Amino acid sequence: MDESDMSQATNVQGYDPRELFARGFKLGTADLIQGGSFSEVIGRTVIALLMGLTDANGKRPFSGVTVILPPASATSLNDVSVFDALAAGTKSLRGSEPSAQELEYLRRGVRILNCPTLDTADLEALVLREGARRLVAVASASIYRDLDIESPGAFGLSAVLTSEDLWVPHVASLCRRCVAAVKGMDGYALIHVEEPPATRPHNTEQLVAIDGCYVACLAIDHDEKEEVGRRAHRWLALALGGDISVAITEIDSLQLSEINRYHVRAQLFSRAALHEDAIAAITQLLPHISALDSSSLVQLAWLAHKSGDDSLALKFLPDDAELVSSVIWIEQGLELATVIEDSHLIERYDARLAQMYPGSDRLRENRDRRLLWNCSSKTEEEGLAFTTAGFTEKHLGILSAVLSQNPDYERIIEQAREWGADWLELAAICCSVHAWSIGQSRYAADIARQITTSDLYGRQATQVVLWSVRSLMLKEQVSRNDRDYYRAPLQAAIRFLALHPEDGSIRSQLSRLLSVDSCGDIGIPMVATTMLDIAEDGARLATFDEEAHTPDRDKGGIVEPDENEIKASIESGLKWLGAHGAAEYGVTVLPAELVPHPDKTIRYLVRMILMSAPKGEDVDLRFLELLAMLVCAISPHAMSERDEDLRAMRLVAGNCAVAGQFQRARNLAEQILVIGQGNALRQRLAWLGFADTYHRCRNMTEALVGLACALATDAPVSKADLWQEIYAAIRVLRDLGLFQIAHDFVPTLRKLASDLGLDAENDPRIVAAEMSLRLMEVSSNQSEEIAAIVSGLSSGCGRAMNDRSLLLPLIVMLGQAVQKAKAAAVHVDESTLELLKSGLALLGRQASQLVDTVATDAPSAANVTAMFNQVQRALYAADAAGDFENVGVAARRLLNDQVGQPASAEDKALAVEILADHAVALPEPPPAIQAGWPVYYSKSLNDAGIDVVFLGLDSADELVVTHVSNGLVQSIEQPRHDHSFRLRMLRWLEEYPRQYGYVDAEDGDDEFFITMERLDVRLPAPESLLVIAEPLLQQLTMNLGLVTPKDGEFPYLLGTTTAVGMMPSLTWLSMVRASDRSGKTAYRAWISTQEGPEANGTLGRALERLGGTFDEFGFTVDIGRQLPPDMSDAKLAVITAHGGLTAEGRYIHSIRDEDRLFETPTALAAALAGVEVVILFVCSGGRIDKHPWGNTTVGLPKLLLDKGCRVVIASPWPLDVKVTYNWLEPFLREWEAGSTVLQATKKANEEVAHRLGERPQYSLGMTAYGDVLLTK
Repeated sequence: MDESDMSQATNVQGYDPRELFARGFKLGTADLIQGGSFSEVIGRTVIALLMGLTDANGKRPFSGVTVILPPASATSLNDVSVFDALAAGTKSLRGSEPSAQELEYLRRGVRILNCPTLDTADLEALVLREGARRLVAVASASIYRDLDIESPGAFGLSAVLTSEDLWVPHVASLCRRCVAAVKGMDGYALIHVEEPPATRPHNTEQLVAIDGCYVACLAIDHDEKEEVGRRAHRWLALALGGDISVAITEIDSLQLSEINRYHVRAQLFSRAALHEDAIAAITQLLPHISALDSSSLVQLAWLAHKSGDDSLALKFLPDDAELVSSVIWIEQGLELATVIEDSHLIERYDARLAQMYPGSDRLRENRDRRLLWNCSSKTEEEGLAFTTAGFTEKHLGILSAVLSQNPDYERIIEQAREWGADWLELAAICCSVHAWSIGQSRYAADIARQITTSDLYGRQATQVVLWSVRSLMLKEQVSRNDRDYYRAPLQAAIRFLALHPEDGSIRSQLSRLLSVDSCGDIGIPMVATTMLDIAEDGARLATFDEEAHTPDRDKGGIVEPDENEIKASIESGLKWLGAHGAAEYGVTVLPAELVPHPDKTIRYLVRMILMSAPKGEDVDLRFLELLAMLVCAISPHAMSERDEDLRAMRLVAGNCAVAGQFQRARNLAEQILVIGQGNALRQRLAWLGFADTYHRCRNMTEALVGLACALATDAPVSKADLWQEIYAAIRVLRDLGLFQIAHDFVPTLRKLASDLGLDAENDPRIVAAEMSLRLMEVSSNQSEEIAAIVSGLSSGCGRAMNDRSLLLPLIVMLGQAVQKAKAAAVHVDESTLELLKSGLALLGRQASQLVDTVATDAPSAANVTAMFNQVQRALYAADAAGDFENVGVAARRLLNDQVGQPASAEDKALAVEILADHAVALPEPPPAIQAGWPVYYSKSLNDAGIDVVFLGLDSADELVVTHVSNGLVQSIEQPRHDHSFRLRMLRWLEEYPRQYGYVDAEDGDDEFFITMERLDVRLPAPESLLVIAEPLLQQLTMNLGLVTPKDGEFPYLLGTTTAVGMMPSLTWLSMVRASDRSGKTAYRAWISTQEGPEANGTLGRALERLGGTFDEFGFTVDIGRQLPPDMSDAKLAVITAHGGLTAEGRYIHSIRDEDRLFETPTALAAALAGVEVVILFVCSGGRIDKHPWGNTTVGLPKLLLDKGCRVVIASPWPLDVKVTYNWLEPFLREWEAGSTVLQATKKANEEVAHRLGERPQYSLGMTAYGDVLLTK
């Protein structure tokens, strides 16, 4: 072979390595060859270098050849494969088979090694050990992994992660290591990747950027995998845009093999969250399991799990982990085995991963996670949740100590301190998890909050903090006087979330923790205090403020020197986006050649967004979104403006919110968080955008969380961005009524404005901030202050006439100030009224109509209806309260009787319907409301013998009652008192309705009559009455309404003669009534207690007395000490438990038994989701409270209706146990006979009165909420 001359060989089919080296060859370098087979690339290249390469002295440059294969268990390649490849390479290049002598020469000169693991560090060590002047060939390079490289995630909804995205970063690292190894030893490395060549720009850039490594690609005639990867983003974008049928047609047109076609479909359906379709596609592959490679099997198993079918997942997941050779899929197999809690599979995949890649971060994380879950067991005797496979002695030591009889947490933590910082943190988390599991939540929170910023265990620590604080709040283990305790753990959770804006799960947990259902009305004060605590730490200014980041409005007229070119780039970019199809913020990237000046183009685009619309025209939100999308698509090419994408999206989101497109705005805010990764500054800007948007959407909790997180990133920030943060903080604090604290921020705002070259005294935004505070604080008798506010706003509007976005808030406030001045008899100059008129004209038709409707003291029903219909429907019903807040301001004025012109009863009914609770999920989006619809629908109910009454408060806080009966609508006059109805009702709420449950029957009924007489509500008393009320008035106990007969008879309580039902809104009732029934038939009951002689306490007595009724009507009874696990087939459910209010006596707060059960109302509602009829024998289970921060309600009826229940029957006050077994049987008998829930509830209440005496606390407690007209 030494004498062989390869230079004259001809007719080489396929890859010819001599072409690769035709321009020379250099020792100390490497070649990366992508594509081609092992035999073709390794065989031919090694032979070409051995037979055709000599140095200046005519000698062979290599001391020998080393072929490095992956670990034997990870490859089918072996010694035979190598020598067969070399022989085939000889024949291909020379045209003849190698002789026996030549084969012997190859066997002597070629060393074949298996790398011990798939760690690139081990591979580098192997190359170094081979010594100087060695030709090293690395096979199957794409399956190696670098411990220091994190696996990439699919960034964004429509982003597609192809196979090259997974292997390129690791191969790039491997190449760098190999070049470094051979460079100092005059060697050479040949690195082969059998995958199709990388094509994505960000991947090819990584490969070609490696010094000393030359990249070559072998052409592939047709590769299905490459073609699918090329089109995947388009298909996913089509699917997410609702055009999945087009994507499927394109997939089928590729003429893929049946296996590949169903595999691609399964992936597409899974990403588009079409889980049933994904399961169907995966099921089609069951007959082909034997033909699928191991990686595909693991992937399909994971897709089946994501779609909710773990049994199907187990059919695909290889039981023998030895069959899986790819590290990424071994890791995924271990994760899947852990998620579905299969100890056998966990043990196998743990062992396989430890063998192939012992340094895997995911292997360590999996073992740590299993240790943590095992530590949630109270003792070792209870049994462990997970296998301890792969645990080190330290893992086992921590576990044993934590689960000992009397664990000494401090000692465990101190012991781990000796093992290093990582073990210290792990031990601390384990101790906190165990402490939480045994009820020591305060200790758990105290330990976990110290490590929420840990790189390894910060997320687990934050979860423990949130679990622990929620448990403390649920059980009210922190006294009212000690609530400052919550500040430290909450701040710790914020500091983790600040650095992980993409972690939606943690943010959701934090939001649930701060909800009224979890912590009553202290959530917003807690997070506001936390935000202010972090703000006290101050902010670090960036060392160089790039003022271009916030374009100067005053310099808006400056023309860039290449403006025409910039306009051309924008036009080309918009055309490209249009041709590209569905685009996504942060994912879609414009080709670099279309934007030669990215920074200047971005600045120009942002100025266009700031201007928002020409004077007098409505904002084109679609066009603004396109501009923001273009900014995002250009940003990756920018140098100084790379973060302007986040600022542009914030501006567009703000415009969406102003236009009533609140869901559109929230979608943008969520996308801002997704793309706000990469560094601390982007995180800070993302949180600012999130906070600003959610404030404009009237969600103060999320706005405060966003501001706290922005500050907690502690990233150096420009003065312009700091100005925006403080401006947002002032607005949020103002709207929470924290006026003085908001005022305290204004001087800082002025100082920053001055530093930025703005007019600190007259800047329209500063004027708006200050005047809004003064406008909210001023009272009607402060004439001089009102006049000063009108004057100040007039001046501000005058200066903002050239900038629509600045003018809008000022014009809104000017309109409100003018109305306040008129009401206070303060003179308003004609010039001010002219200015207001001119300003409205500049805003465009939609915005000016909105401002006029909100500002006028007598809006028309048509305008209020139009304003209501213009509000975009929320994706989640809970957001509706904030979305309709401004509409509510105008709607309330429809209830006002003007001097000499009383408001029409139809308008009053409309106003109450708009003010009603729309934050309850509907079966489907409702149609646009018409001004006369509430009365029209009410009249249709009259035809069925049902009266309807509408209750609302006018602007003077007086009760307005509108009655629709027998096709006629009329107002029922309400008496006036020294104090408004609102004040009288708030005073009543301090004790009632809770106190009604504690009235002793022996004391008579006086307390009911006296307290209701003080409220003095005049209601009609027909046979059946449906009540539509705004949330504040839904708190009234309608059964206790005091009726005074006209004939002079004694007053009586409404519920004694009238069947009264309540619902969130008339819209809700109409939509639910029109929806299909569930078809469920089962009757189920849950009482957490014991049976037999051991039963004691209230719940045991209830079970004993209700047993006969349960048997008679065919109930399945669950007496488990946990919430009912499966009510999925229940049509009707009876729940008997203790209910607890918060320490202040408001808001249903807990569901308890007489043992250790302690659950949230939210958890109970989730357990009962979809049950048509829910009967709650739960103390205060029917209590409704107005949400402290929004126009919606809080309580179990709201929670259950929101979870798809149709009707709830419960008592608003604590219920005596004897009511339960006297009430249920007559209700069920009437229900079974075909009566409505409304009628059956009335009949059961009458029977209770008959059996227990006419005591309101017994006979008028059970009240129907929701679809009260439902029949069996």
